Amino acid sequence: MRDRAYEGRLLAGVAADLRDRLTGQAARANARLGLLRPPPARGGLVWIKSDAREGSGRLAAEIARSLRERRADLPIVVTFEYERTAIVARLKAIANLGFAYGPADRRGATRRILERLQPAYVVALGESMRPRLATALKAAGVPCCIVHGRPSAVCECVGFAHTASELKAWRDRTHWEAPFGALLAAAQVEPVFQGLAGAHARALFWVTDAPQAIAVRMARAWQASSGAAQDILFLGSPVPGATRLSAWNEDRRPLPPGSVVWVDEERFWPALAASCTAIHLMTPSEPLLWAVLAGGRVTSAAHVALLDLPGRPPLAEVDTNALLTYWAELLANPDRARAAADGLRRYFWQQRRSAGNAAESLVAQVCAC
Repeated sequence: MRDRAYEGRLLAGVAADLRDRLTGQAARANARLGLLRPPPARGGLVWIKSDAREGSGRLAAEIARSLRERRADLPIVVTFEYERTAIVARLKAIANLGFAYGPADRRGATRRILERLQPAYVVALGESMRPRLATALKAAGVPCCIVHGRPSAVCECVGFAHTASELKAWRDRTHWEAPFGALLAAAQVEPVFQGLAGAHARALFWVTDAPQAIAVRMARAWQASSGAAQDILFLGSPVPGATRLSAWNEDRRPLPPGSVVWVDEERFWPALAASCTAIHLMTPSEPLLWAVLAGGRVTSAAHVALLDLPGRPPLAEVDTNALLTYWAELLANPDRARAAADGLRRYFWQQRRSAGNAAESLVAQVCAC
């Protein structure tokens, strides 16, 4: 979800403000104009500014929680550009935290928000610092950092980069390698689905995010293959005849071999990631990507470079049309499969350690201001 009004476009802003006021969303319209009420304590305030992406919102809540654990007296305000119920619930659970929609990148809105909040430090998530805010922060001498975004051409922010392309962009600027998705992913160890859903199956396979048309073709090809009678296929898209995983969860009886199952809820990702014999990625969302990597199972990707992961992820690049052949080779060569899974497990925990070190650096920087 993206609201172009936050990018400072005048006509988009006027249209969005009018629409919000007519639909009872005056608070959002006022926030875009920078008309936020500051918390009672204004000295040394930290402003965590998230963009509209879900991953940025999750990370904003996690950073706020870490700061609150380190400093109970630190005034913190989180702003976002799209409201999600789960993220708002996380923010509400943090003591003495202010949160609301954020300002658009317009001169008046930027001036008003800085006058009202008087931040001592700004954390911008999921974007390169927007131009007018960057200019205003530089003029005011407010220190800042950019988390999971590219460096600003205007102000000297510190960077916390999480992709290969971002690390390249930050190369000559002060930065940390910060794949915070690895830190937020639930690393489940017990392969519970193997003993529950797959108790009668030889192997469990999962294609995480194929578009529906491709998923339908894959399901048909898999059902026509020799392994289908012994295995179970999980898909990230609904296909005709597939069982919804949430419906199976109601009685938890073992699925019969040959089943095609639609993974219709995010809550199943960690268990599947820890239980599947092999997993295939197309272009997954960041939370899904790291949930899979956390499982430490054999994982392939249609285009490894498109995942934009830091370092050298030990992922096999497999054309989707050749996937069934690749899976058959894995079953025929268990030692090869085990080595591939071990390599991925080491990669994930290396990235998680990098993220933990970067998180410590971020919190220390903010608390020092």
